[in-house]
Amino acid sequence: MAMKDLTPMETMVYEYVKASDFSSVPWITSSEARKLGTTEEELYKTLAELTKKIKDNFWIYYEAGSIHIVAE
Repeated sequence: MAMKDLTPMETMVYEYVKASDFSSVPWITSSEARKLGTTEEELYKTLAELTKKIKDNFWIYYEAGSIHIVAE
């Protein structure tokens, strides 16, 4: 699937993660949902879709007790 196939919400979250440093700073869903103007549930759904749609460009992993997310 290509980047052009992402929904506006998926594109917004992808670009937000790409511009951020969630590889060294832990991801806190409640805080990020507020910053993005969405709900935690919608943000979780969007993250799940991104890992399916652009799996070669979007990674979520758990390290040292925290979730980290990387987009390139």
